[in-house]
Amino acid sequence: MNENQRQQNRSKFTFAFASFAFGMLISATIMNASKTPSEEQADALIYYKGSDFTLSDLPSSVAMPYYEMEHEHFEKQRAFMEEAALQLLAAEKAKKANITEALAREQLLSITPPSEEEINTFFDANKDRINKPLYEIKGDITQYLTQQKVREKRFAVLGELESKGDFALLIRPPTSPAVSIATEGYPTTGNPNAKIQIVEFADYQCPHCKEASHTMYKLLEQYGDQIQLTYMDFPINRSGISRKVAEGAVCADQQGKFWEFHNLAFDNQTQLSNDSPATFANDLQLDTAQFESCLTATETIKKVKDSELQAIGLGIRGTPAIFVNGRKLEGHEVEQALTKAVEALL
Repeated sequence: MNENQRQQNRSKFTFAFASFAFGMLISATIMNASKTPSEEQADALIYYKGSDFTLSDLPSSVAMPYYEMEHEHFEKQRAFMEEAALQLLAAEKAKKANITEALAREQLLSITPPSEEEINTFFDANKDRINKPLYEIKGDITQYLTQQKVREKRFAVLGELESKGDFALLIRPPTSPAVSIATEGYPTTGNPNAKIQIVEFADYQCPHCKEASHTMYKLLEQYGDQIQLTYMDFPINRSGISRKVAEGAVCADQQGKFWEFHNLAFDNQTQLSNDSPATFANDLQLDTAQFESCLTATETIKKVKDSELQAIGLGIRGTPAIFVNGRKLEGHEVEQALTKAVEALL
């Protein structure tokens, strides 16, 4: 097969994919135009003894995993549609510049390779978690940073198309069912009468939970009395250390020092051990005898366990799990997703 034939075959494939993607977009438009988001949520999923049950009518232990399954499917759909838009853009650019579509795509998504400074900065920020010398892990860091830059470039290209009105995702994400969470007695901060109630289930050994805690403080500073945050434990780390730290936080809460203990735990995340609760209690100058008595109390163990059981009952499978006014937050970028959710409610 000569080069002209190869180029023709590539063009045919690209045209076929573009036609398929366009058809999918049109189908999504028609489907979404036929029903409003509220009507979609009202669709009955099962019939049981004379009644139809929607997602919101089902037990949370079933409704939440079902919703997450739908959301995962939506994310895959979005990835296909965004790829379709990039291929359509590359085909247009190739035609205008009289170049191959492969070259046009390469130009669209070109990035600067990670510099030595970027690699060293990433290593320094994560070396406690990596536990390997730079020379052993440098290739992996380079690959990770390269992939990150490619993702950011894709988002930037699609964002520019969107801002010009040349691209819009017509498929709609599913809406989380509203759930009721028993938060009474768990530590809160912010305005108890706030319009926006945020509940976070987290694990002290979860790196993403540490990042989420920083995001929460930013939001509290930015929106002040418009938000209240409740923290609840979901110690899923198999080491058992997260559970011990969570129980220590309950005891610190008894002495009015929950948030200080909470912050120490996340700040020292990579060094957490079964001895950490006593260390933090000493750092915070808590009453040692009261703290030690609290650690072994049945009520302390039960409080952490009750929070864990609520998380399991809600169908939560990982941490952090964040609920805004009873609806589960989705999104890989917690700060962006939370800010968007808060601003929408305000």
